[in-house]
Amino acid sequence: MASKMNHEFNYRYQVIGHTPWEKIKTLQGFLEGRVVAAKLEEVSKMKYQAKIEKLRHFQETGLKYEILELEAEILEAKSYFEMEEDGFNLNRDEIKILNKLLEELYVIANPTRIEGYTDEEMYEANAANEFTVTIAREIQAEMLANGRPSAAKIGNAMSNPYTWNALKKIGLIPKDTKILEGNIDPTLEITLNPVEVENLHLNEKKTGVLVDIRDKKKGVTNVG
Repeated sequence: MASKMNHEFNYRYQVIGHTPWEKIKTLQGFLEGRVVAAKLEEVSKMKYQAKIEKLRHFQETGLKYEILELEAEILEAKSYFEMEEDGFNLNRDEIKILNKLLEELYVIANPTRIEGYTDEEMYEANAANEFTVTIAREIQAEMLANGRPSAAKIGNAMSNPYTWNALKKIGLIPKDTKILEGNIDPTLEITLNPVEVENLHLNEKKTGVLVDIRDKKKGVTNVG
């Protein structure tokens, strides 16, 4: 018996995405797949009708074995009709669910849309935010389960200074902890230096290296 690929509960609570824009990105991917599957219903009907027409032709001009082979194919196709119809009906239900959830998410997300930005550009603008929430929840889960976060998760958090600062502000990382950086010139002596990233965003804007994500269309990229 046919069954849904996912139920509303899975789409609402279990799909990838801790922030609205990331959830939209994930659900849009599922919706595209379901829409393609819906088009296959018409394809299936056309293929079956083609076999019927081919059989009629063979009955007039074909050999006996050709007729028998085609009759067997048609009989086999008929045996799947009920299951296919159930599957297509469930697929239509999933499309309705996905459209409903996406509508709910856009109500939340659209007020945060940067002027002129497409959905794809908003996914990129939201990437650091999604990364930060994901890492924070994984660290929180590890601390609840094991009493401390894993070295791997802390290392991941260090890869993005905005994530690192957010974790320090919320108390998941001690506030006086600094990130170690090496010498940027490989020809010089190998050294390690503690880096203070509390005022990173302000410093970056002054130096022109990075700016607010809303300036991306001016040709400047923000790692966070």
